[in-house]
Amino acid sequence: MSEQTQSGERTAPRVVVVGAGMAGVQTAVALREQGFTGTVTLIGGEPHQPYDRPPLSKAVLLGKAEGSAFDVDFEALGIGLRLGCEVLGARPGDHELDTADGPVPYDVLVIATGAEPIRLPGTEGIPGVHLLRTLDDAERLRPVLAEQHDIVVVGAGWIGAEFATAAREAGCAVTVVEAADRPLAGALPPEVAAPMAGWYADSGAALRTHARVERVEPGAVVLDDGSRVPAGAVVVGIGARPATAWLA
Repeated sequence: MSEQTQSGERTAPRVVVVGAGMAGVQTAVALREQGFTGTVTLIGGEPHQPYDRPPLSKAVLLGKAEGSAFDVDFEALGIGLRLGCEVLGARPGDHELDTADGPVPYDVLVIATGAEPIRLPGTEGIPGVHLLRTLDDAERLRPVLAEQHDIVVVGAGWIGAEFATAAREAGCAVTVVEAADRPLAGALPPEVAAPMAGWYADSGAALRTHARVERVEPGAVVLDDGSRVPAGAVVVGIGARPATAWLA
């Protein structure tokens, strides 16, 4: 697809990729590898060089790596980067994106904004409550681990397991509270998920199932049975949803 100017000349097609995570980066790189010669622009909401997320929960969190940037020479590939750019909406009829920096025209739009973590209701504004999704999140959690706080992890999913084992490696006391009867209840069938409770025991983390959070207070997590779990910090890992609100 390409545009035609008033003089009748055909211009190079413009591909804009919204989302600078794995999917967005791989799309941009694949276009060049397969010979696409039009313009490719990669828009990321974070100011950081595009990076891979899995190392955040171990290597970056524990200070074993400063980052996890993709090993891609965007300049050599002719891929334009617009980082720290918030996308506010799309106007398909006009072939334009609305961003905080102004409109961005496109011929082809790739939406690769991924997912965003679900926040625990009632925790807005409470100090010491963390998510782990971005590089900035990992950097905020580094000193928490270094100070060896008592940590409560809400949710025994993938993020909960990864963070709990990293926190134990850092010397923190860790309690994982899960509303379901087993880890990864929403992701895997019981016969597969059941043995994974051993992850927590092997790392020295305490796992409490059938434990629903009633509220979070400074210094403690209160469960629906009235029990209080000491918490110098709380890390929430209760799932994610598509990051598509900007398209509404």
